Amino acid sequence: MRGWGRRGGWVLAHLRWNDGEPDARVLQIGFTLALVGVLVLRDAGGRSEDVLSWPTAGVALSVLGAAVVLAAPDRCVPFLTRVMAVVNIAALGMLAAGSDLGTASPLLLLPSLWLGLELGLRGVALAVGSVLAFITVPGLLAHGVDALTLERLVVLPVVAGVGAASITAGLVAARSAQARAEAREADLAAALEIIERNRRSAHAIFEAVDVGLALLDRDGRPTLMNHRLTEFSELAYPGGDISRPRVFDETGRVPLSLDDVPTVRAQLGEEFDDVRVWIGAEERTRRAMSISARRVEDSDGALLGAAVSYTDVTEFMRAAQVKDDFIALVSHELRTPLTSIVGYVAIALDEEDLDPVLRKQLEVVARNGRRLERLVGDLLDEVQHERRPASLRDQTTDLAEIVRESVAAARPHATASEVELVADVPASIPFTGDGQRLAQVVDNLVSNAIKYSEAGGRTEVRAGVEGGSAVIRVRDTGIGIDPADHDQLFTRFFRTREATLRAIQGVGLGLSITKSIVESHGGVIEVDSEVGQGSEFRVVLPLHVVERLAS
Repeated sequence: MRGWGRRGGWVLAHLRWNDGEPDARVLQIGFTLALVGVLVLRDAGGRSEDVLSWPTAGVALSVLGAAVVLAAPDRCVPFLTRVMAVVNIAALGMLAAGSDLGTASPLLLLPSLWLGLELGLRGVALAVGSVLAFITVPGLLAHGVDALTLERLVVLPVVAGVGAASITAGLVAARSAQARAEAREADLAAALEIIERNRRSAHAIFEAVDVGLALLDRDGRPTLMNHRLTEFSELAYPGGDISRPRVFDETGRVPLSLDDVPTVRAQLGEEFDDVRVWIGAEERTRRAMSISARRVEDSDGALLGAAVSYTDVTEFMRAAQVKDDFIALVSHELRTPLTSIVGYVAIALDEEDLDPVLRKQLEVVARNGRRLERLVGDLLDEVQHERRPASLRDQTTDLAEIVRESVAAARPHATASEVELVADVPASIPFTGDGQRLAQVVDNLVSNAIKYSEAGGRTEVRAGVEGGSAVIRVRDTGIGIDPADHDQLFTRFFRTREATLRAIQGVGLGLSITKSIVESHGGVIEVDSEVGQGSEFRVVLPLHVVERLAS
């Protein structure tokens, strides 16, 4: 019994189903059992066959084939099952014994389908040839070519061929569909791998940057938020209470209402850059933020949410405040001695018996003292963030005379610097504006031209009227300005890298103040420069600004 159990287990192991398809040995055993069943039915119907008859031999041949397939190693099974498909057709021919198959006719489809499945078009040809060789031809030879026999026997190779061809066509279509599905699956897997890799890279960058980042939905809820922003949020919304934000304006003194908080503005679709606020309830732990926002839209332009970035600029803001406080303090302290100097010079000039030469020298001191007072005032305005269009005095002046005086005042500086200073100025350019402020413009430009020129260089100052505007040109052969610096050239406290490297004195306010004065007169200031070749600054002032000044 134990030996039978082992053999039974071996048989069952070979009768398994592989990957959803029946094992070839299962089909062979099923076919053999069907043949045996046909023989049994014949015997039950009174058509018993002799032991040494063709039908019995056919069934025995199929039984032998099943035994061989079951006993064969796995590597031989595919070949043997193809051979057995032909043998099974031969067994059916023997079962027919030269007549029609009768009730066994449907069994012809099994080996035909298997040949088509295994060998494709070759299997179709082999199935048709086997039926002709083992069934149709022997039947016609045994019974002659009468109409009934011909009809019964000729239809069998057609059935076998159609069955094999059908399974072949179905198999080709299935394999093609499978190939397409596998290709799509491979493409999908590759795409998913790329997406996952990009997602991981984006997440790493998202978390690595020292900037708070958030993606908000249309209701203002964060769908993505990095850890840096989480830290900032705890300061701005203690305990997660978003109804009472601890957010203050740029000065850190005025609390912002909920509607003015940058995150709420971004939620409503507003875009902005570098909006500076302070967050945190306690001034000691408060942080300054520079916030920028961009809309997120669908393909139709409808608002989906916003992307918001938060940069911690606390140290910058505090350093700027310290610098502004220091400059404001120094500037304020300069005012007292300047006031005394200007005052005492004015008293001296009131003396009627003053020596003419001394008077002329004191007038120069008085003029430059007043300019210095104005410079100190401008400096205080700049550092206190109170900059506005310069207040102008409406007066008739001579722009040509202003340029000449500025050139004369700068000549000692040019001589000391070994820079040639030349001027081409007409006799007069009548102008309505603030003469003292305009003198400040020319002074700044001429002083810069000399300061940024090397020994042996040249500075040219030209003035004239062009197309209804007064134009002042100051050209030098100095170090020039990098094109990358042009956009920031007129911002306060900006100095070029070259100026810093050469330790050229200055605080970066001259051009900022100059631009403000020029624009206050309705004019523009332009610059052309090339590194190592020098620069040219052009001031273009409309001649008729009386109406604007009066307003």
